[in-house]
Amino acid sequence: MHNLKKFNGTYKGMIGECMFKLTRDKTILMKCFNKNKYLTIFSKHFTIPQKEFIQRNWHSLDAIEISYNKGKEIKLFEIKTKNEYRKKLGFKLKITQSTANLYEYAKKIWFKVIVATVHMHNNWNYSITLTDFNLLHYCIDKPKVYDKN
Repeated sequence: MHNLKKFNGTYKGMIGECMFKLTRDKTILMKCFNKNKYLTIFSKHFTIPQKEFIQRNWHSLDAIEISYNKGKEIKLFEIKTKNEYRKKLGFKLKITQSTANLYEYAKKIWFKVIVATVHMHNNWNYSITLTDFNLLHYCIDKPKVYDKN
């Protein structure tokens, strides 16, 4: 028998992204939606720099949501999946420098950047915490093969 909580990397992350999507009906996972179709339908909501940013970085982003709760707000989500243990380990989440740069720039062009942490508990339970992106909360990890820079 395999235990998903013991796997590292991509598969656990993709599953965490899907678990996050199940909780938010207006959110779009970038890897599950066609970029051109999305921009055709939603481009009217973006400024020119925002549209260019999405066009250029589609595959580097996890999720996007357009919200009208407090006026129009465009949210970009960085989704992290984390195992929950009885004892808190206290490690910072890892992020690459190129991802950090990407989200810092996104904030400058008026995207709201949120980190959604999917906490995997026992017995198929999970919870999600949402926090505003702040580079101080992360440990810069070595670049990944797919990083542009």
